[in-house]
Amino acid sequence: MKIYFDVKEENKKIIFVTNAEGNDIIRAPLLNKGTAFSMPEREELGIDGLIPPRVLKIEQHIEKVHQRYKRLETPLLMLCKNCDRLNKKSFDALKKEIDIAKYNFLRDLQDRNEILFYAYASTYLKEVLPIIYTPTVGEAVLRYSRDSARFRGIFLSPNSINKAEKIFDQFRFKKPTIAVVTDNQGILGLGDQGVGGMNIPIGKLALYVLGAGIRPWETMPVSLDVGTNNIEDLADPQYLGYKAGRLQGKQYLDFIDKFVKAVQKKFPNMLIQWEDFSRQNAFTVLDRYRYKVLSFNDDIQGTGSVALAGIINGLKLSGGDFKDQHFVIYGSGAGGVGIARRIAACLKSKHKLSEKQAYSKIAILDSKGLVTNHREVADYKKPFSKDKNFFKSCDVDDTSNIKLPEVIKNFKATVLIGTSGCQGHFTKDIIKLMCDNTERPLIFPLSNPISNSEATPQDIYKVSKGKAIVATGSPFGTFNYNGKDIEVGQGNNFFIFPGVGLGAILSGGQYINDEVFTESAVTLSNITPDSNIKKGVIYPDISDIRNISASIAHTTIRCISKEQGTKELSIPDVKLKMWGPEYHTIVKKT
Repeated sequence: MKIYFDVKEENKKIIFVTNAEGNDIIRAPLLNKGTAFSMPEREELGIDGLIPPRVLKIEQHIEKVHQRYKRLETPLLMLCKNCDRLNKKSFDALKKEIDIAKYNFLRDLQDRNEILFYAYASTYLKEVLPIIYTPTVGEAVLRYSRDSARFRGIFLSPNSINKAEKIFDQFRFKKPTIAVVTDNQGILGLGDQGVGGMNIPIGKLALYVLGAGIRPWETMPVSLDVGTNNIEDLADPQYLGYKAGRLQGKQYLDFIDKFVKAVQKKFPNMLIQWEDFSRQNAFTVLDRYRYKVLSFNDDIQGTGSVALAGIINGLKLSGGDFKDQHFVIYGSGAGGVGIARRIAACLKSKHKLSEKQAYSKIAILDSKGLVTNHREVADYKKPFSKDKNFFKSCDVDDTSNIKLPEVIKNFKATVLIGTSGCQGHFTKDIIKLMCDNTERPLIFPLSNPISNSEATPQDIYKVSKGKAIVATGSPFGTFNYNGKDIEVGQGNNFFIFPGVGLGAILSGGQYINDEVFTESAVTLSNITPDSNIKKGVIYPDISDIRNISASIAHTTIRCISKEQGTKELSIPDVKLKMWGPEYHTIVKKT
């Protein structure tokens, strides 16, 4: 039997109306409440006697889940207790396995009792965030074909794309308002991971629910499985995806076109968040559809917005004027160019610089050095290419390959941002060069995970003698510098994308205009507590994410309304639209 359920609200209370009964109720993740079903519900839904008799509250369920979750750490705790000298490699390997066990435990909970999953994750957000998403989700992607027991979401391949509308009809929810969509080619720092990339949309949508209160029954993870060029996956007999090389060129774009047209027909108001495409396809797809469907790319636009907020707050500490800074972006992928675009947009809109003046303030490096118009570069890099006039005053060894130290020295960089994924490339000499240019440089090694970070905050503090203002992409713990415990801010896209998504959905807009991401950065900067900034933490606390998301959503709605004439909502009104995890009453469809 196909399980049907609808949602209605009475006196601001959500009620699930379903045609399911008996074990079908217990097997449906959003309907299952375990032992929290009331006695009248058990009678009406035909589950009396199918679950133990005692009725528990959700708080008791959360505590039970937490006890089981913490028991997963027992092997690591025992090893630490019994080993005086623990080999770091062995420790890291065991911790990785325990983290994957935690990930699988939480995913299993999500597939059994989805509301309890969100209630638990909300209660222990800081603890579970690195498990349900980065960095642990990356390892889960690698193991997808071997470990996945239950599947969720929509899988579209060249064999099924022509049936996309029919497949949408088979989806478990009738009215999704947001889809996170990946083509699996640019998964985190792992590259092309084929069908395993589906774990990214699943995890990202969980963050939309946790961060912005988007209703879980309105979410749709989508894998556009256009094949894979991953040799290991193609050779793996257990690989679950479409076993062929990736579609390219016109075939690829035709595939994406078919998907978008099916969405426009079946879910015309649904927001699409493009996720983890390759750098070239990320820009192509974003620019191709941004005004055709309500959509954005978090890797490009969200990353740019978060970084811009960090720069604005960092300059509050250094006392520098934004328009006087020289920005160097080390890494030219979606994130790096997204940051460059957002800085340029801010220089133009907030500081009234011309386009030429704005671009002149920004230098980007790729694997071949400084991006210049002396060589062929991708279209999305061209606005930031330096021309021959840049070289007139430069002291460089080879103008065809101008390296990072030469750029910092000649460009007189004051802000250095890393999105390269190259561990340790912000060396002692690089940090010293930044300090030569300005008393308080902004140095942001934003690459994920920690193993890819361009520098550690400890090293930056040590070399700069505590003068540098630091933000990282990965969560680093506190460390001691000159007798003080130092904490640095994490430039986490989680501060931006849930609020932008919620705001876009609530706005009723047809597209997300560019201003949204500049203004969201300003909002994030403004709501960062002064107490954080004074101690060098240039981002707010992740524990305040729902208030942060409400403010970002309000900003998004305001920007869309300004350009498209849509409705506006106050922050209190936005908060009323945000769902919180609680067990809802379930009634039988009559």
